[in-house]
Amino acid sequence: MLSHRQAGGPPETEVLSRGQFRGWSCIMSCYIIRKIRIAHCKKGPSICDKCREMDAERICLLDICPPRVGEIQRRVIQVNREGEKVWREFDIVRAFESEQEAKEYANKNGIEDVEF
Repeated sequence: MLSHRQAGGPPETEVLSRGQFRGWSCIMSCYIIRKIRIAHCKKGPSICDKCREMDAERICLLDICPPRVGEIQRRVIQVNREGEKVWREFDIVRAFESEQEAKEYANKNGIEDVEF
């Protein structure tokens, strides 16, 4: 069995399959799809010229169980897990061109947590 670090999951988890982990007494999908604002860095569009150029909302596949949680700076997002709102670090895995493309990807890959 892979450790959580080898598989990219949170601490104290058991790897069930690619992208799913058992931890904190639940089975949690590590991938969600959300419409988020794309940024170049943590300063944001009010300070950074590159962020201002990139300033747009995109539909993205997010990995909310990234490797090295807490060890590097990342953005966070609030998600519902077992009826509880929790904040999770995330990495952007890919951006979609349309809602239809995102829905098709979610259906094909078993991603249930999709919000636009």
